[in-house]
Amino acid sequence: MPIPCLHKTRLVIFISLSMVLLFMEHMESHAADARAAGSAPDSGLEALVDGRVAGSPKLAGLQVLVLRDGQVAYEYAGGFARLSGNDEVPLGMEHQPRVASISKLVAAIGLMRLAERGRIDLDKDVSEYLDFTLRNPAFSGQAITPRMLLSHTSSVRDGDYYWLTAGEQFEDFFLPGRPHFGDGRHFAAQAGQGPGQYFTYANLNFGIVAAIIERVSGRRFDRYMREAVLEPLGLKASFNVCDILVTQPDRIATLYRKRDAQEVWRPEGDWVAQLDDDRFSCHYGRKPVARGEDVGVVLPGYRPGENPTLFSPQGGLRASVHDLAVIARMLFSGGTLDGVKILGEESVEQMLATQWHLNQDGSNGNTAEGMDPDDPDYRPLFTAYGLSVQRVDLGTWGLTDKPRVLYGHLGDAYGMLGQFWIDPTHGDGLIALITGAGDDPERHQGVTPLYRPEEEIMRWWLTNFPR
Repeated sequence: MPIPCLHKTRLVIFISLSMVLLFMEHMESHAADARAAGSAPDSGLEALVDGRVAGSPKLAGLQVLVLRDGQVAYEYAGGFARLSGNDEVPLGMEHQPRVASISKLVAAIGLMRLAERGRIDLDKDVSEYLDFTLRNPAFSGQAITPRMLLSHTSSVRDGDYYWLTAGEQFEDFFLPGRPHFGDGRHFAAQAGQGPGQYFTYANLNFGIVAAIIERVSGRRFDRYMREAVLEPLGLKASFNVCDILVTQPDRIATLYRKRDAQEVWRPEGDWVAQLDDDRFSCHYGRKPVARGEDVGVVLPGYRPGENPTLFSPQGGLRASVHDLAVIARMLFSGGTLDGVKILGEESVEQMLATQWHLNQDGSNGNTAEGMDPDDPDYRPLFTAYGLSVQRVDLGTWGLTDKPRVLYGHLGDAYGMLGQFWIDPTHGDGLIALITGAGDDPERHQGVTPLYRPEEEIMRWWLTNFPR
């Protein structure tokens, strides 16, 4: 399929009265969008947060940001960022929760920066960038490439876990006889599921992506991402929660569920903090520190590539919808934003281009993260995927009466239900972060593969910002 064109903002000099009138008409269109959106919180988003939408649970907090023609057209924050005693700290637009797997798209940008500088070849054996040979034992003659990692076609699997604590060695996941090899549970063994053959979403792919970044750049993953991607864009977001804890601790939003310590959901009960509440671990295996406490030196003597899972490259980014909107605008503009070049246009186009798509008989991929296709609730979530970018058609999902293709990523962990979607052709986007649901999202499915509150936000967007 053709790669979508990238939206760019161009400076136009109006030299005639007719062009001035066209410009005024354009601005009036934007004003109409803003007026239409003005009632949206009352009619939609506030009701969703309060649990007043039939079939959808109450939400702890919700951030929503809409982009139109490459610019912010609407924003909303409701609910609370955290509970402090009997008080609720209101959730604002600048609060930074852990955005779960939306982090993967941002991590991919970090890898693509190295690729376009010629330091990584997306189609070479990843072993060339690691300090060990990475092979699937069931397909030992086939190389695993960075492209396969980013497109989840590597044959790597999560097993029972996909992270290690400080002091453990990353290669122990992959080498026979090592402590975390577990009889090869981190690899596919079925026929037809070798490297490059079959799609299965796996978080551990991004542990390997982070390992490549660390070994090639010589920088710890969290530091490289901060210095190469986030700070150049003017963002205070970070894969290391303690970066934010030291500078702006009150910006960290807590993730919640109404689920007790025995993992029983209690919709009429209290909100239970899941992550980033009063104490924080800078990385896996680090003793937690309190909000505002001095964190000291983080990982002194760390050797890049030793354990790149420490900062959760698959899901550990703390960022607000404002932060993610900057990422979206950078992608819209072909990798350069406000004079700062993060990627070249070709790299952005590669990320968006389909690397894998579900074949006609559905035999080349696991499309619903482990759901049985014979389950009556089965809905194919994954049908096309780029370089850490999911491609969806809202027409196929039944949300529009004609094709409407979006690119982006979902996030689901510790209570976070996140969406990051862009329409590069028009410069439109929807970014929404739910910081906790009051009931098990699995019980609240809509007609799409999204959870019900996510689907309601998507419908709200399509209603208030139609194309």
